[in-house]
Amino acid sequence: MKKIYRIARLELGIMFFSPIAWLVLIIFIIQTGLTFTDLLYSQETNQQLGRPLNVLSKVLFAGEDGILATVQKNLYLYIPLLTMGLFSRETSSGSIKLLLSSPVTVTQIVMGKFLSMMTYTFLLALVLASFIGAGVISIEALDIKFVLGGILGIYLLMCAYSAIGLFMSSLTSYQVVAAISTLAVLAFLNFVGQIGQSYDFIRDITYWLSISGRADNFVNGLISTKDLIYFILVIGLFLALTIMKLQNERQTRSTGVKIGRYTFAILFVVVMGYVTSLPDINAYYDTTRFKDRTLTETSQELIKKLKKPIKITSYVNAVHRTASHGAPTNRISDLNRFEQYRRFLPDMEMDYVVYYDTLVRYNDTATTLLEKAEKAASAHKFDFEEMLPPEEIAKEVNLIPENNRLVRFVEYDGKRTPLRMFDDIFVYPKESEISAALKRLISGPAKVGILQGNNERSTQSMEDAGYQIITKGVNIRGSLINQGFEPVDIYIDAVAEISQDISVLVVSDPKSTFSEDEADKIRGFIDAGGNLLIAGEPGRQSLLNPILEELGVSFAQGTLLQETENFEPDLLQALFTTDARALGYGFYDGAVVSMPDAMAINFVDTSDFKITPILVTDQTSTWNKTEEFDLKTEKVEFNRESDQKVHAPVAVALERSMENDKQKIMVVGDADFMSNTEMTRNSPNTVNSSFVIRMFRWFSDGEYPVNTARKSAIDTTIKLSRSEIQWLKGVYAGIIPMAFAGLGIFILIRRKRQ
Repeated sequence: MKKIYRIARLELGIMFFSPIAWLVLIIFIIQTGLTFTDLLYSQETNQQLGRPLNVLSKVLFAGEDGILATVQKNLYLYIPLLTMGLFSRETSSGSIKLLLSSPVTVTQIVMGKFLSMMTYTFLLALVLASFIGAGVISIEALDIKFVLGGILGIYLLMCAYSAIGLFMSSLTSYQVVAAISTLAVLAFLNFVGQIGQSYDFIRDITYWLSISGRADNFVNGLISTKDLIYFILVIGLFLALTIMKLQNERQTRSTGVKIGRYTFAILFVVVMGYVTSLPDINAYYDTTRFKDRTLTETSQELIKKLKKPIKITSYVNAVHRTASHGAPTNRISDLNRFEQYRRFLPDMEMDYVVYYDTLVRYNDTATTLLEKAEKAASAHKFDFEEMLPPEEIAKEVNLIPENNRLVRFVEYDGKRTPLRMFDDIFVYPKESEISAALKRLISGPAKVGILQGNNERSTQSMEDAGYQIITKGVNIRGSLINQGFEPVDIYIDAVAEISQDISVLVVSDPKSTFSEDEADKIRGFIDAGGNLLIAGEPGRQSLLNPILEELGVSFAQGTLLQETENFEPDLLQALFTTDARALGYGFYDGAVVSMPDAMAINFVDTSDFKITPILVTDQTSTWNKTEEFDLKTEKVEFNRESDQKVHAPVAVALERSMENDKQKIMVVGDADFMSNTEMTRNSPNTVNSSFVIRMFRWFSDGEYPVNTARKSAIDTTIKLSRSEIQWLKGVYAGIIPMAFAGLGIFILIRRKRQ
């Protein structure tokens, strides 16, 4: 070891007796300093403007533009400049022969030079670590452990680059060639992950070989054994190749033996890397403060209930626009979406079935569809011979309800449930949707009964007043069917009584009077303790009031109107009460629920229920109009002489304790609040969708949607002023670089005089 240390010290001396090492260090400090302070300045600007800040530890150090992310992108520019002369200089000067004939082994030479690079790159890592101090004084509650994990990843990446540069330097006597060759190898290792994506085994091998983004997990808060082992193996491989190359210069070996040794080393590393990256032998450590890179405790408890293996089958329609998500070239990325679950379910099987079909053929013949399938197979790199035609996929699974688009089916213990892709900016299912699918398989869905028979709102209709988007919107993330619920239509005239196995019965805007028998069925359901959602519309109060009055509530006569600048007066913007938060309806201040054509709710405290107003009108702008009106033909305005502003409830929650449970009833003075129109409204900014989901969570006693909420970030405040940030920028972009520049000039001049 003493010889290794001596060689390392000598190499460091040579390195710092040249301007390259000092220039790299100074540029590195300036670049990271400007990145940090510019990000800090922009976030402080947002803070002054009153905009909410994200997790600042991640914004400043990770993500796409943080210090560590920026260093990772630009690291290939620094290391080749430092490693290009490690052996090239020795070879060009002829001192390599003297070095190889000295009483040191080749291994000691290589390890000594590599140790010098480890020391120098550790100095660069210390520069990064200095920003922990800057972060502590800049923001509240910096996540230090998270930042340290990211610095570890960057340091390992620098060491891997150094090992590669060391090997390339041993191959040539020209330093520029060594630097360019190192860049070429790094480019190859970044590109190799795209090779052979159409073939499963080759894809796994080339993906493991790729160094692209290898430090991403470290930087973003997750340390895994597969990434640690990758860096160790890559470093070990290139050091071994360097040792073998130099040994070949000392000893005479045949070309076949040389090639065999190199081949064995490479194959050994590849096999070891592939084996150690398998999910069942992988271990992880989440460096984030609140374990953001790990499944929530709710999901982990859910997984513990799984006693048998899980299988996820993805059905990919090659001729649909969603095919690219299931294409072989996207397969690794697609599989990584489930990485959090594979950590706890290493035996989870994932399979892909590619088919071609279309819902609407227009004038397409079977030949035309076949031609489209062939073109799609060529474009997406599918194996056309393995693609299932329409008649074959129909035998395996009915995908028409899924609109013949990419969908997954999760299978467990003989049961299966769909896991869909969504038409939003995130596209893929998140933890909430995946855990909801698993929970459906374990304990069954929460059934939502939608009463039908008197022209109530329909779950099958995409018309403005329909409920399809929120109840059965196949590719809508917030739809009930994607959050663990199962909406079922209940035709009241076809059942002897309404079953109690549903979580809630929805009675929404009947257009005709219930018969005595139908009303008795609803009363019987209520008397048995069933949960109920009743929503009505102005002009039809008499249809629901006979049932509501028995509960102590009723719909008031008239229509609520609201004075606004940009909307019709019948678009009510209801506000949440302070008591709503206690029942799980806590939103930001000023959150509104839009209600077209709403009516007020009257209630008395003499009923068996505890009645809590959830939504109320804005008393400064809302009044109740009892006379008939038509906004299409007349302009309706508030009349100060005859009209009076009202502060009226438009949604109330009723609760009472039953023998084994608590009964919950929600009465809403508008049936459009969960209609297709309000679910897609862009203006005004409303929380209708979130309100509906929380309402059904309330009905299901919190069973669905699965609660995957995490603790709120605490590092969201910047402590420095703008002037102080500018001073910090001056320290990193001016004072510290100048200090190192002065030290470097002093050492170089002193060395030259000697």
